[in-house]
Amino acid sequence: MARTAQDVYRDALALSEEEREELIQLLTMQADDGWGSPEIKQAWMEEIARREKRYLDGTAKSIPLDEVLRRAHEIVDE
Repeated sequence: MARTAQDVYRDALALSEEEREELIQLLTMQADDGWGSPEIKQAWMEEIARREKRYLDGTAKSIPLDEVLRRAHEIVDE
């Protein structure tokens, strides 16, 4: 006999608070995978590919990490 969502829910309530939090995270990641929608994921994958190509072609300007951090601190400290 197949278990119902209610069966699983009752079992989940018996878990410790930490285990319930882990279950919530696992279920959320499975449902959403962090991208929000397939269209958003596809758009970001395309953008990543464009940026990587520009970097590898030498047409994108790279900025050293220390410079990025310095600029970020300037913005935050304003």
